Amino acid sequence: MPAGPLEVHTGSQMVVTSNGVGYLDYENERNGARSQTSANETDTDLNLGGLIDRVLDAVIVARLTNGRIVLWNPAAERLFGYTAEQAIGRPIEMLMPEPLAHIHRAGMERYMRTGHGLIIDADSPIEMPARTRSGEEVRVEITLSELLSPSGERYAMAVMRDARHRKQLELANLELVQARVARSEAEARLAAVDELLDSVGATLEANPTVPELKRVVRGLTDVRRIRSGEMRVRVVDADVVDLVHAASDAARRRAANRRMLVYAPPSAMASCDPSHVRQVLDQVLEDAIQRTPEGGRIELDVHVNSPQVVQVSIRTDGDGQPHSPGVGVLVSRMLVQHQGGTLSRDTSPSGSLEVTVTLPGSPRQMRRRPSRPRQLGRAALLA
Repeated sequence: MPAGPLEVHTGSQMVVTSNGVGYLDYENERNGARSQTSANETDTDLNLGGLIDRVLDAVIVARLTNGRIVLWNPAAERLFGYTAEQAIGRPIEMLMPEPLAHIHRAGMERYMRTGHGLIIDADSPIEMPARTRSGEEVRVEITLSELLSPSGERYAMAVMRDARHRKQLELANLELVQARVARSEAEARLAAVDELLDSVGATLEANPTVPELKRVVRGLTDVRRIRSGEMRVRVVDADVVDLVHAASDAARRRAANRRMLVYAPPSAMASCDPSHVRQVLDQVLEDAIQRTPEGGRIELDVHVNSPQVVQVSIRTDGDGQPHSPGVGVLVSRMLVQHQGGTLSRDTSPSGSLEVTVTLPGSPRQMRRRPSRPRQLGRAALLA
């Protein structure tokens, strides 16, 4: 914004754009097209010329002494509904809701005394309400500048644009983002279905046992229940360390000749459904046991990454054979996502496996308690 009033010199033409105000020589255009209000004596004094008619923003000029409009361009007519003949000579306050008109009067008095005002001193356009001829209230962005005529008379020039267009553009962009997110989610669901079908197909081709077939059927039933919303999630504050120890104790009895190491802090509170988290841990550990050779080890590592995230990592040595995720692991991923968490599964060419589960952290403080006897040092070795 200018530090002081703009003086408009004879022989130059003011160009008002959304980027500011400049001057152009207009002697060659002076005898051409004129503004609607060029016949007005004030317009001649200010030398704004016919170019102001082509400015896309509404441009309104008023005397500072009485607040009455002396110039009104076509864009102002389109925005407010008044023609130049209807607007010129009337007070600028006709464009303001009554509460704002009262504030405007006080602000103008202060500006005439001090030379400072909230809008005229602003570094960027100010958004505010305005009133059209029909009485409709609209939002406009306004930039205000002071002008001086050659005779020294003071004027205020307001450059305004309809802020509703910007809002509409923001809403359109938001809808576009939402559409892209919805598309990504739909593609992710289709990819999950493809992965599930591939897993079922691989299981059936491998001549499964009856227990394995039952697990596949149970997994497909769980998928249907999750998709239909029948499977409810009861989120509470739970200690993930307790759940990891309980799952590892149960897996140890099934993991003959395999070593299981647990690394965990005294406590790791998460907001989750404990029964579903335990189901996920049991399934992931079962998958890890199946691919871990005798004498191999399975590691469970619990971390509180931040107050918002608790992470559980399960790693195995691998048996050197390629494995695709079973139906149970895919169901586990859906269960974790249903609680606001994530489950990722990475395998190496040698068949080693790493599964990472993240859960939303709990705002509850971690409780102090003595370490379990088997947690001497950092690792607990379960034979």
